[in-house]
Amino acid sequence: MRVKSESRRQAIVAAAAEVFLERGYEIASMTEIAERSGGSKATLYSYFPSKEALFLVVMKQQAEEYMVEAFGRLSPGSDLAGTLRKFGEHYLNVILLPDLLIMRSIVMGEGPRSGMGRVFFDSGPAQGWGQLARFLEGEMAAGRLRPAKPWRAALHLINLLEADYLESFMTGFAEAPSAQQIVASAQEAVQVYLHGYGRSSSRDLGMLENGSSGRVDAEVPEPVNQ
Repeated sequence: MRVKSESRRQAIVAAAAEVFLERGYEIASMTEIAERSGGSKATLYSYFPSKEALFLVVMKQQAEEYMVEAFGRLSPGSDLAGTLRKFGEHYLNVILLPDLLIMRSIVMGEGPRSGMGRVFFDSGPAQGWGQLARFLEGEMAAGRLRPAKPWRAALHLINLLEADYLESFMTGFAEAPSAQQIVASAQEAVQVYLHGYGRSSSRDLGMLENGSSGRVDAEVPEPVNQ
């Protein structure tokens, strides 16, 4: 009788993550994952009954890891605009990592046919957005943001931050933005956000000198026939 171990399980999950990211879900095979992990298919199936079950574990683990990292820099303080800008820069740097973009693309393709989308959302985005919502709720209570539904307020900020990049990156035709572009995108997103949610002080609105955003365009093509 085989004795299961956590270290062996994690080795399989790590190998599977590599294969799924390299091949995609459809092409990835349990045979290759077993070979990559240094074990047999029999051992692999003793830990995971199917490719889908293994992918769900990989996806959940990566979603949790990336979202903890993305939302790990939120701390209350008097400089709300500065805090949100730093968070925005860090968030964009994390969500635009190639591995996470590939994983999200796989989930979008497979999600409608399975429960993958829900697992990914519950394990990653929902956790991170909830953390952001609680932070914003505290800022509302402190009087630095106007009263609103915290969850909706969190979604609005996330969508402003992602607006320049996510669609083009998910469809695979954009180049990685420079550090300067990330800073400018976060700056502008927070400025727009605080125009809607902030108390009207020039500091909290994050206004730059001379009213300029200092923005460097990410060169995302405009839609045709607009």
